[in-house]
Amino acid sequence: MNKLVIHTQYKENYGAHDWDGNGECPQYWKFKGGSTYVVPNFKAPAVTQEVVNQLRDIIEYSNYGSKEYILDYSVVPSTEKVCEDWDSPIQINLDAKQPVALRVIDNREDGWMRSEILEKTESWTMMPESERKDYSASYLMRDGDICDGESDLKNWFDTCGQVEVV
Repeated sequence: MNKLVIHTQYKENYGAHDWDGNGECPQYWKFKGGSTYVVPNFKAPAVTQEVVNQLRDIIEYSNYGSKEYILDYSVVPSTEKVCEDWDSPIQINLDAKQPVALRVIDNREDGWMRSEILEKTESWTMMPESERKDYSASYLMRDGDICDGESDLKNWFDTCGQVEVV
């Protein structure tokens, strides 16, 4: 079995930070990384370009402050590594009416979230111009609890998440 892998480039316009909205926006673009999108169980490599073109409308966007665009794509074996260990690919389910994205961020080693959080799982319906609909996030905590959403996470830290000081 294969998977379709799409790599993007994200750029931010530092000139927009001080722009007052009058006249043309200053252009000072900086490369800021990108994302890896994966369509698992990709059975029809013959339609790769067609699928990429459909996904382009929901992955890419551009405004005066930032932009993201597809750099490249390929069809690879399902077992092939597609990004660095510290990165979290975004899996796309094309079986739904609108494509649904799923990302699991492992925070166990070198994570950027608080150490009590082991994983963050995000899902959303992908919309044009990289917009998200029906976004949800859940957090797997070090003690095995699962927090659904930011308010549940805040409540967990307020009631159970006291960090022991040694």
